[in-house]
Amino acid sequence: MPDRTFWTGRRVLVTGPNGFVAAHLIESLVGHGAEVYGYDRAPNGCLDLHPGLREKVNLTLGDLTDQPKIEALLQKNGIQSLIHLAAQSSIAISKGSPIPAFESNVRGTWCVLDAARNYGHIDTIAVASSLTAYGDQDRSPFDESFALNGNDPYAASKACTDIVARCYAASYGMPIAIARTSNIFGPADAHLDHIIPGTLLSLLRGERPVIRSDGSPSKGYLHVSDIVQAYTLLAERAAGMDVRGRAFNIHPDHPISVLALVRLMIEVADRPDLEPVITRQATNHEHVWLANDRAKRILGWEQKVSLKDGLRDTLNWLRDHAGAQLEKAAQVFHG
Repeated sequence: MPDRTFWTGRRVLVTGPNGFVAAHLIESLVGHGAEVYGYDRAPNGCLDLHPGLREKVNLTLGDLTDQPKIEALLQKNGIQSLIHLAAQSSIAISKGSPIPAFESNVRGTWCVLDAARNYGHIDTIAVASSLTAYGDQDRSPFDESFALNGNDPYAASKACTDIVARCYAASYGMPIAIARTSNIFGPADAHLDHIIPGTLLSLLRGERPVIRSDGSPSKGYLHVSDIVQAYTLLAERAAGMDVRGRAFNIHPDHPISVLALVRLMIEVADRPDLEPVITRQATNHEHVWLANDRAKRILGWEQKVSLKDGLRDTLNWLRDHAGAQLEKAAQVFHG
């Protein structure tokens, strides 16, 4: 469990505070008594989906590649911990043009970390990598020793994020730890093109959910509160010799197929009449499964919210909140 005494009065910078996970993380950190600062290019986003949260964040607008501005922010506010979540996170956008992903996820990462290096007074740093960094593998589950084979623009950019972060830890002795996370879902998620919010919205509208593959691809899905727990633990312990410079897979014990996931959402929504439409348009048969032993053993992390309970929580939030404000936040992620 996170240590409340660590966070009470701690000055924390979270990059990308208008992102889905970041907003939930900030809500948790504020609840633990932290003084939270945010750095984001977008003035609006998921912070607006958490009532009253924006007023509790000291938000600075700027680009990730503006290293002098970030360095000045660290210095001015005496930042003690840094959680770097900001990224260009759209796979579709990066396929259209790789430059935004490379600029934000690669150059942006070294600018943030070099600003921290020059500032020199940060106790702990957590950096967001991704399961996509692993790319294609010959066997499952993938543990942290596997090569980072991601070779589409987004996956390559996140692999570089990961490598740059570990480089700064190894070369400059910086207290950095990296999270390679599974697919994340939960309330106040403005990524409406993702399978869970998209399917749940279809069910709420009385529409049959559409599966573009044959339903066999499988991945792990974690409720956002379990991811928040992981980042909090990483940021607490990044200076430890068994954590510094290392990556940690944050993933449930087992993946689930697309078809099984959609059927579970149909069950949670109590809409057995809405059988999924399986189009088989996508030829992807990807099976992604990350081993989570290191995170359990060293960080003491564990999944606390079951997939079914998490889906129910997300469905209830969407039922109560889907509308203009959610659509406006979604525009941040889709241009």
